[in-house]
Amino acid sequence: MASKSNLIVSLFFLFSLICVWHAARSPRSSFPSTDLIKLDDKTISSKRSLVGASVKDCILRPSSLKKWENFTEIIENCLAKHSKLTADDFIEFRVGRYNESKYFLPELREFQHDRLTACFWLTIGIGGDSEVEKQFKSAYPKCQIYGIEPSPDQHSDFSNYGTVIPLAIGLKQGMLTMRIRQGTGYNNIKVRITSLLDVLDLRIGSRLIHFATLDIEGYEYAILNALKFGKKFDRAGVSFCQIDVELHSYANQAQAMGTGFNFNEFWLDFLANSPYIPINSDVTYFDHRKVTLINVADSVCRTLFRFDRYF
Repeated sequence: MASKSNLIVSLFFLFSLICVWHAARSPRSSFPSTDLIKLDDKTISSKRSLVGASVKDCILRPSSLKKWENFTEIIENCLAKHSKLTADDFIEFRVGRYNESKYFLPELREFQHDRLTACFWLTIGIGGDSEVEKQFKSAYPKCQIYGIEPSPDQHSDFSNYGTVIPLAIGLKQGMLTMRIRQGTGYNNIKVRITSLLDVLDLRIGSRLIHFATLDIEGYEYAILNALKFGKKFDRAGVSFCQIDVELHSYANQAQAMGTGFNFNEFWLDFLANSPYIPINSDVTYFDHRKVTLINVADSVCRTLFRFDRYF
């Protein structure tokens, strides 16, 4: 009788372990990829439990409004109406040139200096300037800093603050003609592409990145698209808690994504079908657009940064 009881206890314990393992292996996105948000002026979001849903709905409506031309105005107006965010909530990191800044929300103090809590910063496109990483290293000394840059003359002194990954990245392996910064200008060069998934797995060791900057001359659109619900990076469990993105101009869009690329359609689709919400866009940078996005579906991100308090 005792052995039978022990067997039952053992089976129950094994079942519990399987449940925990399955939960850990499940995609980070809280919502099924088939449950997409409909784009219309009456009902935008079926995911009403999503943190900051009212901000998204505000940005998405009306869908006919020109999102590129009115990019910053739309985002800032919607944040003012539907969030508690203020300028004092952000950490500002100043770029060494062009009077550019990158804005992030701070990690909670109890995690900021906790060596047992992982922290990764990833710069995709170093671009010859490491001033931001220098400031970040001072603010978050425990964090591991990585920078991806295919042009050797654009590494600057990045290695003083983190690890340089001298590669061009994309969705998959192959050859691609990309607009690459060399010296003080840009050239179209055919380069070998390394999958971002391989970089995360083999060079960094994490598919969760806490702070990221993305500046790759128009190819950022392909990366963002792969982060949507059910797309390649989402299915693989890739998650960025916060991303500072430079969304490049019409000319860069056409070169990187093809002449049929439509920013308005892309932006509506990305916001409607991803866990990312814009939280800052107070600068129009040359002909480009700057925005900070946060992931409000990832439980680790929400714990470390407590995003819920801003909405």
